[in-house]
Amino acid sequence: MQRKKKVRGGPLKFLEYCLVRCIVFFLLLFPFRLRIWLMQRLTLLMGALSSNVRERVYGNIEASFPERKPHEAKAIVKENLRVLARMTCEFYQEPRMKRDFIDRWIIQEPDTESHRQLTRNGGILVLGHLGSWEWKGVSITRVTGKELHVFAKRQSNPWANAWIERIRGSQSIKLVYTDESPRVTFKLLKQKALVAFISDQDAGTDGPFFPFLGRLASTFQGPALFARKTDAPIIFCYSYHDTQGRLHFKMEPFERPDLDPDADPREWERHFTYRWVKRLEEKVREHPADYYWLHKRWRSRPENPEELIQYWTEWEKKNGYPLSFPEGKEYLRKNS
Repeated sequence: MQRKKKVRGGPLKFLEYCLVRCIVFFLLLFPFRLRIWLMQRLTLLMGALSSNVRERVYGNIEASFPERKPHEAKAIVKENLRVLARMTCEFYQEPRMKRDFIDRWIIQEPDTESHRQLTRNGGILVLGHLGSWEWKGVSITRVTGKELHVFAKRQSNPWANAWIERIRGSQSIKLVYTDESPRVTFKLLKQKALVAFISDQDAGTDGPFFPFLGRLASTFQGPALFARKTDAPIIFCYSYHDTQGRLHFKMEPFERPDLDPDADPREWERHFTYRWVKRLEEKVREHPADYYWLHKRWRSRPENPEELIQYWTEWEKKNGYPLSFPEGKEYLRKNS
């Protein structure tokens, strides 16, 4: 039986929804390129005026790339705000995306046929907030001819949530909500459907903490759970924008841990989660301006950071991984 969370609206939420719809309606009057140009200037202006946005983005980039000089970090912030503006325009463009538009703006790597073969039997798609996660979904449904089911949280604004469902539904992207029974996902995977997890989100103080970009981050283990309990193919996805604004989208097989999942399920899931988190970290370091630095990835703080750092240091040494916290206690002093 599904458990669905009741989301209630109110006058303020409805007005908020109406305001956003009016802004989007106005922007859609302009051609796509001009729309992006306008949104980028507006976003840069808001970033300059909003200390909260500027400090959060800059703070996350500075903490993740301590080796970068201040002017280098600021350059990434500026480019990141441009990318955020572009992704906003990309999302609202979805209902209008036709084959020629997709071919012009999205580049499949290594090639379309490779992606089609990779997703033929469905599978678990693991991706993060790198590049345009919305256009990734559009590209996947067009290449495979299949519906894409995306694991997501319900929006607190019910009108906005219904609107987002319609936009994504226009490209055969269906939402599977986190408050629904896991049986829904197991059934989809059994039917060889494509199920995507955008799991680099804060899992709260009760979630397990993994090392990510030099800090401890509470991490969801949904992909690991479904990967352990099914034989569905695992596919890692990421994307980034080039200097011309085109989205380069890549899908590649992701190997399961070479461990017996029945002997120690928690350790199997720990290895799986650690490896995809580190894979995402590698790609974020390659394309820092395309990551969604604005979201609260490191919002939750562990109660016992020293114990966790010691645990991960020993665990990484035992399993032959590079150390995430080579500075040890020096890390705690800098991030306290």
